[in-house]
Amino acid sequence: MNAHNMPDAATDAPIEQSRGLPLLPDPMQVWQVFRRNLKLFLAVAGAVIALVTLAYFVQEKRYSARSALLIAPSDTVIRTPDLNQPNTASTDDKAIDTQLRLMQSPEIAQRAARAYAIDTLSPDGDAWSEDEIESLASRIARTYTVIREGDTRVLTVETNSTDPAFAATVANLVAQSYIQWQLEGKQAEASGANAFLRERLAELEEEAIRTQSAVDNFKVERGLLSAQGATIAEQEVSTINQQLAMARADLAEKEGRLNAARAQLARGSGGADVGAALGSGTIGTLRAQEADASARLAVLTEKYGQLHPERRQVERQLADIRSQIQQEINRVLSSLEAEVVTARSRVGSLAGSRGTATGALAANGRAQAGLNELQQKADAARTIYENFLARSKETAALEFAQLPDIKLAERATVPRSPSSPNTLLFILTGLVGSLAASLGAIGVAEYVRTGIATKRDVQSKLGVRYAGAVPTLESTLDGPAVESPQDYVINHPQSLFTEAFRSIRAFLLLSAKSEPRTIAVVSALPQEGKSTTAVCLGRVSAMEGLPTILVDTDLRRCGTSQLIGIPEDKPDLYDYFAEKATLDEVLVIDKESGMHVLGVKAPQSSPVNPLVERNIERMLTELKERYEVIIIDTAPILGVAEARLLARMSDRVLALCEWRKTSANAIQAVIEILRNTNATVSGVALTQVDIRKYASTGDGDVYGYTKKFRGYYVD
Repeated sequence: MNAHNMPDAATDAPIEQSRGLPLLPDPMQVWQVFRRNLKLFLAVAGAVIALVTLAYFVQEKRYSARSALLIAPSDTVIRTPDLNQPNTASTDDKAIDTQLRLMQSPEIAQRAARAYAIDTLSPDGDAWSEDEIESLASRIARTYTVIREGDTRVLTVETNSTDPAFAATVANLVAQSYIQWQLEGKQAEASGANAFLRERLAELEEEAIRTQSAVDNFKVERGLLSAQGATIAEQEVSTINQQLAMARADLAEKEGRLNAARAQLARGSGGADVGAALGSGTIGTLRAQEADASARLAVLTEKYGQLHPERRQVERQLADIRSQIQQEINRVLSSLEAEVVTARSRVGSLAGSRGTATGALAANGRAQAGLNELQQKADAARTIYENFLARSKETAALEFAQLPDIKLAERATVPRSPSSPNTLLFILTGLVGSLAASLGAIGVAEYVRTGIATKRDVQSKLGVRYAGAVPTLESTLDGPAVESPQDYVINHPQSLFTEAFRSIRAFLLLSAKSEPRTIAVVSALPQEGKSTTAVCLGRVSAMEGLPTILVDTDLRRCGTSQLIGIPEDKPDLYDYFAEKATLDEVLVIDKESGMHVLGVKAPQSSPVNPLVERNIERMLTELKERYEVIIIDTAPILGVAEARLLARMSDRVLALCEWRKTSANAIQAVIEILRNTNATVSGVALTQVDIRKYASTGDGDVYGYTKKFRGYYVD
């Protein structure tokens, strides 16, 4: 095998995939996937939104109304047997659940139906019949439910109907009917209690009068008349006891003052510090005179000495004052003793009077036992009578002023918008459902997509290099194409379409260690743009001054020969392989580009295959002596065996894959076949790419940035 047929490890090896942890999705790649499937996204989203909208309008519109009741118990008229203990309605969970259950009873629905029938006419325009009221009650029972708001004492009546006015009316009527039903029950109970109390009241009044009369007669007979709640003997003993206690307290006080004075005299104080003496005004005056005389005596002694006459006179005056003080103290002590004697006499007198009164009280006490028994009977009769009288008055007053244990906290209003179907829920369902379905459709579309669409697909799925992309001519223009692609590259050399082939040729030159001269253009299947690509690639090379020849070896379709046009009077490739004509005789010159073409005039008709190794090697040897660029258009690899031989004997192989149509399995099979034949595969190029679609071949290709390069091309 020739050296130029050896595979180039640097360019032929599969692109290695990263072997680390899984990477997060590339946001740009995700965005490109979304943009590629934008039409699918919009179609699926529109379909889901249309279905949700249809379901919304098909559903019957129902309206909900709510009224609220607050359980607020009031004291009941009928008391418990313990008449001093009020009996109030319970508000525990069981009592509230009981009221909730009663509100859903058929009786309440029947009452609400009758109330509704009073205010409105029947569907026939007449008064409601009993059967119609029964039917209405059944409808109302199905319309409303009663629920408790959490752990509160609020019961909510919820109605649901196709008629908003009916829903609000039923919610209010059910609440009002239950309140009225409870009120009527309490009034009936109060009326029965009132009748019972009136019957017993006369009997109890007679009994109270009889027992009280017996008490009064006993008091008169036994002398137990009393004033202010006590008998005369009791009041006398009480008065004497109070006076005796006060007298004894006064005696104790005076004896204490006397004993204190005597104790002070016994200590030798002379009575000067006795409390009674200290409080005397006379003694206070004498004390002031004593102090003044003492002060003058001290001054005279200091000034004149002990023998001065004036000093002696002041000394005598001081002694006289002190004598008067002592006399006054003695008089105070004598007065204290007299007061003690008087107090003792008064205590003795009161003690004697108390003894006499106590004897009379003892006689009354023996009669009091009988009086107490009669008084207890009278008190009991009077208490029962008074209680029954109070209950009778209360019952009579409240018989028609009863308050229910539940009141209307909130009235229902006519709903303006339906509660079902829920508009917001349908909107959210439509948005979320359309988004989920659209993204799911994109995911399914990407999952089932077998075609090669992007540079990443080429590198990841095929494990080869990306050679570039050939756009469709229409996608590079603003309007429809009026020229064939092979003519367009001649007439518009600076266009985006022509630049695509220059990029592929540059890739082929730069991807090899040595300049490739023979380039085989292959594809997996027919109709993938192989012949057009080969012609355009050859014309671009020839227009740049490179000696270029295009060889059409697809003898069954002759696509290249038909695009260029082989004259009928010239020999062709069959004649060259059969050595019936020389190379110069079979060559056709492309006048527009100067490219030479070696083709056939018609598809192969002979069963003998001229594309054998001997003929191909002779042709390539001769062509390499005269041309720098040799482009070989082969038959599809999967269908024609000789194409593999041509690929192996070429310097480089350019595999073509139709954008988004050729399956990855097909092009993978081609790559595997070429590698098994030791062909040097430079890379895979995508053909017939619609570059009007955003990033049609991925952000790694120029077509992801087509708009940014518009100024570089001339169409």
